[in-house]
Amino acid sequence: MNRKIMVGMIFVLLATLISGCSHISQKEFDSLVTDKNAALAELESLQSQLSAIENNLNTINAEKDSVQAEVNSLQEQLNAVQLSLASTSAEVASRKSQVTGLEAQVSALGKQVADLIRQIAAIRDTAIGQLEWTQSEKPQYGGIATIALTSGVSAFDEVFGSHSTVTTLHLTNEELMQGDWRKGPSGTNQANFILPSINNIDLKTGCLAESFAIPAVGTMIFLIRDGVYWQNKEPTNGRELTIDDIVFSLKRMCTEAGSYIKMSYPDLCSTISITGDEANRLVTLKCPVSEWANMFTLFPDFISIMPRDAIEKFGNMNDWRNSIGTGAFILTDYVSNASATFIKNPKYWETNPIGPGKGDQLPYLEGVKMLVITDTSTRNAAFRLGKIDYINGEYGEVKGLMANPGVKQKEYTMDYSMVISMRIDKTNLPFSKKEVRQALTMAIDFNAIKNQYYFGKADIFNWPICYTKEYSDAFVSFEQLPPSCQELYSYNIAKAKNLLATSGYSGGFPVTVITSNTQSYIDYLVLIKSMWAGIGVNMTIQLMDVTTYYARVVTRNYDSMIYHSSSTNWQKMQNFTGTGQYNMSYVNDPVCNEALARSLEFIGVDEAKLAKNFADLVPYVVEHCFQISKPNPYYYVLWGLWVKLGW
Repeated sequence: MNRKIMVGMIFVLLATLISGCSHISQKEFDSLVTDKNAALAELESLQSQLSAIENNLNTINAEKDSVQAEVNSLQEQLNAVQLSLASTSAEVASRKSQVTGLEAQVSALGKQVADLIRQIAAIRDTAIGQLEWTQSEKPQYGGIATIALTSGVSAFDEVFGSHSTVTTLHLTNEELMQGDWRKGPSGTNQANFILPSINNIDLKTGCLAESFAIPAVGTMIFLIRDGVYWQNKEPTNGRELTIDDIVFSLKRMCTEAGSYIKMSYPDLCSTISITGDEANRLVTLKCPVSEWANMFTLFPDFISIMPRDAIEKFGNMNDWRNSIGTGAFILTDYVSNASATFIKNPKYWETNPIGPGKGDQLPYLEGVKMLVITDTSTRNAAFRLGKIDYINGEYGEVKGLMANPGVKQKEYTMDYSMVISMRIDKTNLPFSKKEVRQALTMAIDFNAIKNQYYFGKADIFNWPICYTKEYSDAFVSFEQLPPSCQELYSYNIAKAKNLLATSGYSGGFPVTVITSNTQSYIDYLVLIKSMWAGIGVNMTIQLMDVTTYYARVVTRNYDSMIYHSSSTNWQKMQNFTGTGQYNMSYVNDPVCNEALARSLEFIGVDEAKLAKNFADLVPYVVEHCFQISKPNPYYYVLWGLWVKLGW
């Protein structure tokens, strides 16, 4: 019942009782009054609640009006959008038409680029064709070449091994570019091509790339060959090489965790752009100018191209059974740490580019056999017996074979040297002073090491660049150095002691050098230890297992002194600039840094200026003795008369 009606009824009842009953007791009357007051109080409470509800209702109505206004506004916007959409659809159709037109223009420009690269290649070939060939005898088909390896194959996929140790890939797989054999020993003889790390652009030619162009520093464009096919194995089944295979292979080396390039050049890997144009057979590489030297020296002639579908099927190519390439030979068998067997690739694309055999389909050989023979005397015996066709080593290792009239030989030196580096960045160490480093250099009897340790067959001066035929313009001979630099190699104990004394180390000092437990490393450092004792420098040789040692090398993690190999890449001046593993002495010299900046302008663009820029710097870095190099022994490659080479 409505509370207001109930209260009214109570009032009527009370009136009736009062008027119609004269005999009601006072107690009953008081009770009725009390009930009335309670009812009035409850009424007031209900009225208060009703007022609050009305206020809330007003607020809700106001909010509803606001929301409705927003809805109306949104509806107006929607109407406007719908009107605009009709207009935009027409514009999109127009834009699509423009994109189609632009794509056609891009394709046409790509074709023009490809044609220009072909013209550039033709001009190069014409210039080379005017030179005189040294090869006179026409090569013959047939035979199996047997060669000896001093260690087993480390991997069959460059993600799992360094470029120099994935031995079989150099026969089965190929790169974008290669050394131009027309300029080698069988051609113009501008290069020996014995060493694997030649980065002189004037001595290179296309491999999987028919040709290339460098429109600006930081950009390389490759025109990829037609008619190159993968070896006929699952899953490629002899299909043609695609632009996608190349782009995938190059990107893979930038992203796979175990890749040498990914680990050693993270800035390059994070900034390089690798794109392909399948229609025009173009691959374009772009990078910041700061990474140009790295891209130029690593990507064209360093990374083996792999088939994408095979990697997607197998996960990687590190099982030799999955070996698939475009190279001249097919890997058919491998016995771990024993042998590798190859047969010729019947669908190989390349022909002989020079001489009487020009135009012949390659390879001439029917196959190749690699035998792992780690022991020097066993290798020599195998060569004497004709079990292997080639052998190489230091003079002391092969001198017994060289006198044989049935043996031909070629002398060469490595393009790197073994060096002692010091923490010259630590001002509390003696090596921070140039005069101390000069004293240490002057206290080594280099001639004695050359004559007694290497039978006189070694180059004493080989840092910051070793002599190679291909880089002769950048090399500064010992005789060309100023007298102050030549004096550093004079073995002058008195002068060395004086330099130490003027530097505050008249009594010498102790030093610890880190090295691996490789015997040849130990033998050399023992010699240096005895010589430095003559000026009061007490050397402790700290040996490490090879794995631990190389982990220290790649991270430049040492306290005082370390023995290691130098960089072969003089163009990037890695031995005395930057923060990479080869600048082991932590050199941060403004003169060197400025020279590097100039070098980056010339790499891949002007080899003559690049070489002169480096040669001009050589006396400065020699004077500062940032690293102390070991005499570089001569190496010899020997082959029997039954083997026909172009030398």
